[in-house]
Amino acid sequence: MRKFKFIFLFVVIFLAQNVKANNYYYTNGSVSLTEREYNYVVQFYGTEYLENMTIDEYNWLTQLNVNNNDFEIKVADVNVDNGMLSPYSTVVTSNEKRIAISKSCSDLYCSITTLVTWLNQPTIKSYDVIGARFVNTTLYNNSITTLLTTSSGTTIESNYKNYYNGFGNSVKLPSSDIINSIEQRFKVNKNGTIYASYQHATSNVTLSTSKLYNISSSGYGSVFNFTGNAYGKYDGSLGVYIQL
Repeated sequence: MRKFKFIFLFVVIFLAQNVKANNYYYTNGSVSLTEREYNYVVQFYGTEYLENMTIDEYNWLTQLNVNNNDFEIKVADVNVDNGMLSPYSTVVTSNEKRIAISKSCSDLYCSITTLVTWLNQPTIKSYDVIGARFVNTTLYNNSITTLLTTSSGTTIESNYKNYYNGFGNSVKLPSSDIINSIEQRFKVNKNGTIYASYQHATSNVTLSTSKLYNISSSGYGSVFNFTGNAYGKYDGSLGVYIQL
């Protein structure tokens, strides 16, 4: 009887482990993803990110809860070699960088992620600015995280300037590192539209100069209206938007 119980218990554990394993669609040895998680990561971040994804990065993915929430990523790239400031899209690609935005929405709020990927290294490495403008929505929990990933690792950047209709963050690009990406994460109430922008400094500026802007639909990327000494110091890159 004991032998029968042992065999039965072994079969139950074996089946349970197989059921759990079959829920996963992909693993890189460090993390395991469902098919919906896999699709989100590949579409938004790319296959190289997927192959090197860490536990910390996966923890953000679990917060997005893409297995149960509706999420949106549009991959219709817009080439902007002519320097024009419109139209807007959810993905914009230039010769040197790519900016994309995604949303994952629950019943209460939407988690927004803006990702800037450097395709070619910038000549000027000063204070760039990344942020968002809100239309008919507000921050859900007043929490914003901005991550700078370089050849030296990932750091959290916190030079924020907040307005009633959006915010910006000045990010210093390290002069001796390879710049990989800048990622911004925040949550907003589930309505309205988010416009996001990343503006690269075309000459060396100070931190105080990089903060000379207000949030406006007439600004660069439909977000940043630079003033004073900051006027004309940024590249005027296209913005991206997503409706909630």
